Amino acid sequence: MTLLYRLATGAYFGLIRLAAGLGVGRAAAWVAGRRAPGSSQLPRHLRPRPGGERLLWMHCASLGEFEQGRPVLEAFTRAHPDWRIVLTFFSPSGYERRRDEPLADAVLYLPADTPARAARWVAELRPDVAVFVKYEFWYFHLRALHRAGVPTFLIAASFRPGQPFFRPWGGWWRRMLSWYAGVAVQTAADADLLVSAGRYPAGRVHLTGDPRMDRTLELAATPFTDDRLAAFIQAAELTIMAGSVWPPDVALWQAVWPSLPAGTRLVLAPHQLNEGEIAAWARAFGAVRYTTARPADLRVARVLVLDTIGILSRAYRYADVAYVGGGFRTGLHNTLEPLAYGLPVVFGPKHQKFPEAAAAIAAGGAFSVATPDELATVLQRLSRGPYREQASAAQRDLATRSAGAADRTAAVLLQPAGDRGR
Repeated sequence: MTLLYRLATGAYFGLIRLAAGLGVGRAAAWVAGRRAPGSSQLPRHLRPRPGGERLLWMHCASLGEFEQGRPVLEAFTRAHPDWRIVLTFFSPSGYERRRDEPLADAVLYLPADTPARAARWVAELRPDVAVFVKYEFWYFHLRALHRAGVPTFLIAASFRPGQPFFRPWGGWWRRMLSWYAGVAVQTAADADLLVSAGRYPAGRVHLTGDPRMDRTLELAATPFTDDRLAAFIQAAELTIMAGSVWPPDVALWQAVWPSLPAGTRLVLAPHQLNEGEIAAWARAFGAVRYTTARPADLRVARVLVLDTIGILSRAYRYADVAYVGGGFRTGLHNTLEPLAYGLPVVFGPKHQKFPEAAAAIAAGGAFSVATPDELATVLQRLSRGPYREQASAAQRDLATRSAGAADRTAAVLLQPAGDRGR
């Protein structure tokens, strides 16, 4: 299996380089980023380190994983400000956006996962603790850390029954699991699956929750006002914030919109600012655009296209109900942001990989829909005050119970070695 892994990863990296040569943007950024000076080499001031300086290495696949890891880093550095921090990424989307991250002493690309490079990296870095976020399983890096005796943790972890760790033939994958000194999981279901089907020691499983919750609660508590949004909802009976939407999400809303009461207001926040899509949506809904709308337009419009970036996580406070996009595409976007405001949340059917969505559905604060009729039914229920307040209360209770995940996770990373595995 190890040989197959080497062949598969070698082919994968080869395909990325081929795609880069053909002009594929993300692949070209991946290749060029690793060739840039200083992007893959440990800075001299961290090798060797003065006696007594300790170092934590955190690896995130991409920007989304860093959003889960950052609250843990913040909690860790508050408790241990004398530690050095090295942050690595696999994807350009993480590295380019966080290359100047103030929490880290160095931000780098992860060296390729080969036996020689992984061993050389661990020997050069000499981490005291290594942390991988959510679902990172690089065989040779994990093996090098294990052989060097470095306590290594997987945090914000989420598992599903169909993964190789839980199959009868998954011994090779379970070996990688065994190299983690501890696994901090998001839900009790994750913990049960890891112990029962994954054969992972129960004493090394830590139910800590999703660290992103702390960041979103912090944002929700930060004062924010927006005159345009306030003007738009002034006459609304029900305001819906549809965040991070893609064309399939918007098509769903187009089918439902004509049947909704005149007092309903809808904000469409695109996941990506594609001018052609935004213009088409504005025409289809008779909508106004956030960046160009005049006060008089906002007071009479029923649909607003949020054609800007950076305010969605705060704009949710102006809504009564949230819809989160991505559930008809590759995967659901951030449902924790509206959860932090106690908003009932609606999303599409592709949410199985997101434990926070399942938790919200189970608590009664979130609803999955697959058709326009299902969306219309959910909205009819949520238009009623008592039903909406019940769903909101479930969301607020879930947020309260989820708070503190970052501190709980950070505490796991320096748990005394003698306590691990008990």
